[in-house]
Amino acid sequence: MPLYDRLLGTSEQVAKISVHAFQATLGEFARGRLTGAQAQSLLASISGSPLAPDEVTEAQTLLATFTGSATAKLARATEVDHVLLLAEGRAPGYDTPAAVKTRLGV
Repeated sequence: MPLYDRLLGTSEQVAKISVHAFQATLGEFARGRLTGAQAQSLLASISGSPLAPDEVTEAQTLLATFTGSATAKLARATEVDHVLLLAEGRAPGYDTPAAVKTRLGV
């Protein structure tokens, strides 16, 4: 199950991942307060379903876009937050996994 399907809640097969919980987990990982394994465990605990290997890969791809100075990383985190919040609300242009991935540049 692709990660963005779970974030948008477009599948009935696997539990939705809360966008707010995902954002907070990304932030804690980016600050070095969680390992990758801890982040995965936390998301599994919150959503009730572990991340599939392809979802882990998608999360890692997104995290790889957090580069540069602390200011650049903060700006990227803010951009990801905004895109995911619009996606969760199914705003036009943010309402499919493919559109979200395009907006995030992944």
